[in-house]
Amino acid sequence: TTPSSARYGVRAEKRLEPSPAEAPAVDKSVFGRVADFAEQAVAYEDIASGPFLEACAAYREGLCSMGPAAQVAVSDFDGNFTVVQAFFQKDSGNRATWKALCLDSGAPRVQLKWLLWGLEFFMTYLLKLWEGDWSGASTAYGLTLTNHHTFMQRLGFKALLVTLPGRDSIRNQRKLCPDHSGKEPLDKVVDRDVSRMVQGFLPAVCTALKILESI
Repeated sequence: TTPSSARYGVRAEKRLEPSPAEAPAVDKSVFGRVADFAEQAVAYEDIASGPFLEACAAYREGLCSMGPAAQVAVSDFDGNFTVVQAFFQKDSGNRATWKALCLDSGAPRVQLKWLLWGLEFFMTYLLKLWEGDWSGASTAYGLTLTNHHTFMQRLGFKALLVTLPGRDSIRNQRKLCPDHSGKEPLDKVVDRDVSRMVQGFLPAVCTALKILESI
């Protein structure tokens, strides 16, 4: 089936610029930077490759801040991201959009798929946690990666799911916001940035998957 962020309850919306009366947020977590790059990446029916990959790099920083359980995800991410990023950088001018990158005859399609599938899972996992689903990791897996894993991969991954951190643990992870000023509670900063990231990056990931699978 065609991937769509609506499947997870997320609707892509154009973000409005804050009015002059609105005070800008002082603190921003790693997830806030993912959201910033994701907003730059969305371009009509296509995705700007550079900002999208910058969002991926910032996302990796977030993964690294989430404890030992997430390190398996970091290793898996690196194996795909480094290949895709190197391919983009070799000819960034002609691969500036995701469609152009995917259309290139030398595109690393296997790594592209697994990169996007992994991102889709993790964004859905955070979405479900912030919706109040205490089994967010399992719910997200059932919606995403389980469709692409073999039986043995499913068994191994399900054992990993129970070790992933819950919402409260993530909200209070200081490494996600190393420059936290204390002017705003850390959990509020992370709440805001996760919401922005899910609303911006998950639809971008789904669009990138749709483009890849249409080629």
